[in-house]
Amino acid sequence: MRTWAIEFSYAIQFFVLLTVVFVAPWVQLQYHRFGTFRGWPAVVSASIVLYATSLVAFTLFPLPDFTDEYCASRSVSDFVHLRPLNSLDDVAAYLDANGLAHTLTSGVFLQVFFNVVFFVPLGIFVAYRYRRGIGIALLASIGVSLLIETTQGTGIWGLAPCPYRLADVDDLITNTAGGLLGWVIGVGMRHVLPDPRPVRVDDLDPPTRRRRSLGVVLDVMVYLVPVSVIQLVWLRVTGETEIGDTEFFVIGSSVSLVLMVVIPAFRRDRAGPGDAAVRIALVRSGSDDITRAAAPWSLLVRWLIRWVPFAYLGIVYLAPVLIIELIVSLLRKDRRSFSDLVSRTTWITRDRAETGVDER
Repeated sequence: MRTWAIEFSYAIQFFVLLTVVFVAPWVQLQYHRFGTFRGWPAVVSASIVLYATSLVAFTLFPLPDFTDEYCASRSVSDFVHLRPLNSLDDVAAYLDANGLAHTLTSGVFLQVFFNVVFFVPLGIFVAYRYRRGIGIALLASIGVSLLIETTQGTGIWGLAPCPYRLADVDDLITNTAGGLLGWVIGVGMRHVLPDPRPVRVDDLDPPTRRRRSLGVVLDVMVYLVPVSVIQLVWLRVTGETEIGDTEFFVIGSSVSLVLMVVIPAFRRDRAGPGDAAVRIALVRSGSDDITRAAAPWSLLVRWLIRWVPFAYLGIVYLAPVLIIELIVSLLRKDRRSFSDLVSRTTWITRDRAETGVDER
């Protein structure tokens, strides 16, 4: 059970780390295709992303200590099992020897049980989200399971010094059974849950506070990835054990300057990575043309208010300043926050900016 807990924690970490290369562009695609990313369809779609990262984590982790002794001690039987239903025979033997109560909490049973359970969501998504038949569920379950087992049996296709996980034909069988069971559940869910498929809507209304908040969350997550990498490289190069306050501030402020000022200054929508993902544009307020892009000095002002103190104080600063931003936004009919007022900017959707429609 401890191994499963460790692998699930890796799945959560993958979900965060893959934001910059997968999640943020994926959210942007949802807004571009459907004009919205909210409600039940968004929850189901986010669940698919988390499930996909979980598959990666359970396939690859935890990694062993690849010593010469470890690899030399591995034989073919340690990473390949081709006898069908061997695991079920083990469960039956354990049941005869120990009884039902002990069997249900034993490793031999839980291994089979979780192999089934782990593929149930795949079948559910095939039937409920994508409205596909049982044949597709069967092919998807077999294909994904075969990919996982081959990856494990070959040591990540030869990238690892030696195979360290077991490729078991029984896993292929139980995974496929789980996918088919999930498909049956997914068909039933069609009758009791809302349709999870997004419907295209016009995206011309002012962006909601929830949408802007999602943009901020993605901004922070994207910002943390290069900051963390640069800090690790710095520690490796300098041989130090921790980042000093000065280095911490310089790295954080430099990364945020590039992400929130330099790159947006060359974009027509003046958006940082998170705002670009939710497809909103920063424009000048108090102008006859509300779709006119914000001035570069406005980006600098917003950076000074939000990101420079954040680079020094971290979340201790960002949390209260975002609360202040929200309070100011709630008090105003136009939803503008404190940084919007100081920088003389406001937000509109990308679709509205591109069409030039002024609905004030």
